[in-house]
This record gives sequence, C-alpha cells and structure tokens, in this order.
Amino acid sequence: MDTIQIKLKLNYTGLTMEDFKRIEIFINHIKSPYGYTFCDMLDIRGIQSIGIKISYPRFFYGSNVFLISTKDQCFQVQRWFSETIVRMSELIGARIYLERVDIPFTYIMPPDYDFHSYNKLYGIMAMVHAEKRIRGSRKMYADILTQRPETLIYTDTKTPSSYNNKVMIYNQFLNMEAKVDSEETLDMFVNQYPDLQYRMRIEVSKKIRRNPFSIVDFGNFDMIEVYLPQLKETALENLLDFQIIDNIYQNEAIQLANILNIERQRSGFNYEVFILQNISKIYDYEILRRALGLAVNNTKTRESAVTAVRRHLNNYSQMNNIIVMDVYTRLSDIKKCIEQFIIF
Repeated sequence: MDTIQIKLKLNYTGLTMEDFKRIEIFINHIKSPYGYTFCDMLDIRGIQSIGIKISYPRFFYGSNVFLISTKDQCFQVQRWFSETIVRMSELIGARIYLERVDIPFTYIMPPDYDFHSYNKLYGIMAMVHAEKRIRGSRKMYADILTQRPETLIYTDTKTPSSYNNKVMIYNQFLNMEAKVDSEETLDMFVNQYPDLQYRMRIEVSKKIRRNPFSIVDFGNFDMIEVYLPQLKETALENLLDFQIIDNIYQNEAIQLANILNIERQRSGFNYEVFILQNISKIYDYEILRRALGLAVNNTKTRESAVTAVRRHLNNYSQMNNIIVMDVYTRLSDIKKCIEQFIIF
C-alpha cells in the first residue's frame, strides 16, 4: 500500500477562504503517533469539498522507503486519520469519497544490474500493453544526456493524466535521491533499507468510483482485501500476459528471420555487425535464436551462427549492462514477484 486520494465533503456551507486555509494547515500538520506528517491537502473542490492525499508509508517512517506489510498497518493509518479529523469542528460529519488507490509491488534487482539494465523488458511490456490497451499510452521518461530511463508509465487512455488504470515503473532509489533534502538523509535511508538501491517499483493506480464513507466506516474499510487483487490483475493482465508474450516472441523471430534472409545475401555479412545494426529489434537472445532456426536451413551453419550470436550478445550485454540473455526468465521473475505479493 502506498497512497490514496480522497475527497472530503464537509457538512458545512458558506466556508470562507480563510476557513479553508485553516483546514489546510490542520490537514497538512496531522501527525502520526510516530511523529510524522502523512496527509496533504491537494485542492478545494467548490464550496464544500477538499481533496486530500494520504500516504501509508509516511505514517510510519516519514517516507515511502518504508514498505507496508500488514492490513493492521493500513487500518492504523485510516483509523488515526478518522479519529484526528473530528477534532476540528468544520470536519465533523464529513463524508469521505475514495478517489484513487495506489499499490506498489517491489522487485529487487540483482546487485550486478540497475534500472537501465531492464530496457528490453520494458519494451516487451509496452508491446503487451499495446495489444491489451490499443487506446492506451506508453511513455518513457529518461535523462536526456545519458538516455537512461528513469520512469515508465503505462495508462489505459491516450492522455496519461485522464487514466482509469495506470502502471508506473520507476527506480525508487533515484526517485528518493531527487526528493530528499540532503545526502545524509539518503545515506540514512540506505543504511536502514539496504535494498533501496536495488528496488524496481511497480506502482499500480486505479481511479475509484463508489459510494461515500462515514468517517467511522472509512477507518474500518479493508482497502487491501478490496483493491489488492484488482491492482495485481491490472499489472499482470496489461504488462505480463505470457500468452501475448509468447506470440510476440514468435512474431519478432519471424521479422528478424526475414531481415536475416536479406542481409545474409550481402557480401561481407557478419553477425556482429548484424546485431549492432538491429539491436533495437532484438529483445531477447531467444528471439534471435528462433530467427536463425527459421532463416538458416543447414544444421552446421545454424549451430555456428547460434554460437556466434550468443557470444556477440553476451559481449554487448556486458559492455552496456543491458539484459539481452534470458529476458523471458526475468519477465517471469517479475510476474512471480507480483503474483506472490501479499499483505497479511
């Protein structure tokens, strides 16, 4: 569990801007019993409503480097919020509309890889998403100078901000590095959470439309039981459907085989040059291996070619720290990570 967004519909009309300012200060300064602020007032919605973001990890640690692991932790956040807001007279009797739920899944990357290493996987996920969400959007945000990706966003609408369902994959360490106010704070996070440097964060968001809660009912609502299965399915169905991935591998192999058939007729053809010229189309060694099976009929020639491309791809992978070998297995690992994620 990460954050939720709610609308608080107040039981009062005729509130002035000064009243809303006092409410904003009150909301933004609500502290958990651990001493951390965890709520942010986002906006004013007309004469009677306000938008609020509630962070579950910040309640316990002041930062989302903390990972929620139990339902009791979720209830603690919601009940504390419910019990606290009624201390302000303008908020008594308010109704709570749940607007958005964000649940993160954390995949721990091996120490010898970084977020950039998974580029080929992000591409395959994008192709799956394009099959499932034809009218959706797939965006990558990268550093301009290094061209290294920092955040991937997959949404079910062409305009990402108007999504109903969204999956955002990002480098959590880099994300925290940009947010903290000092190197000392970042070092403290790393010391307490050594896996932070290796976290790939797969955050699934869902816009919610449901009847409002009373303040008491909101405190007792089981967010995990209702929304965790739905958000798991969103990630697995839209990015990691292996029936579609298997089709992608076959189709990509056929396209590569067609290119190979043409290129092998040229004088001076060699596989290292072919790989470098077509590396953007080679999502996995396995795809190229299948392409060779389709394009090269002679068994000995094919075996020699497989050996050559494997060597060249291994070299490319090591020099660029990009996963090109066993991409399919890595995708399976991420799928298992999401499938097996539970909050007790």
